[in-house]
Order: sequence, then C-alpha cells, then structure tokens
Amino acid sequence: MKKIRKKVGIDKSVKTYVARHAFSTVMKRSGASTEFIREALGHTNIKTTENYLNSFEKEVKREFASRLVAFRSSPCRNQYRI
Repeated sequence: MKKIRKKVGIDKSVKTYVARHAFSTVMKRSGASTEFIREALGHTNIKTTENYLNSFEKEVKREFASRLVAFRSSPCRNQYRI
C-alpha cells in the first residue's frame, strides 16, 4: 500500500480496509454489479460485499440531497419550473 499511495501522490497513510472500500465504491459508480465486486474483492458471502456498498448508497443519497438543496436555493431555479 505504501508504494501505491506514494506513486499516486497520497501523503497520508492508507490502510487496506480504506483502499478496498474505495475500490468497491469506484466500481459501483462505474456500473459494476455487486456480484462482480464480490468476486473482485474475494468475498464468499454477498452480504459482506453489500456491507461495503452500504456506505456508497449513503454517500450517494447525501450527495443528491446536497445538490437538491443547492438547486432549490439557486436564484435561477425559477427558469426550470414546469
């Protein structure tokens, strides 16, 4: 992990746990199936993979809510009314 993080320019220490979560999140955002991610991570139980991806789902919901709030408070939002 140390060699990889230095190669990509990350100064802080990165644990394998964090890297695996980041990998699964990037894969999910790229459209990979949960089954594919399960296989790539080497999980024997799909529930383990689903636990990894739960944080992804929560993050997506927070991001969507944040963008919606920003849009609603935007002065140009009236342009988009139907």
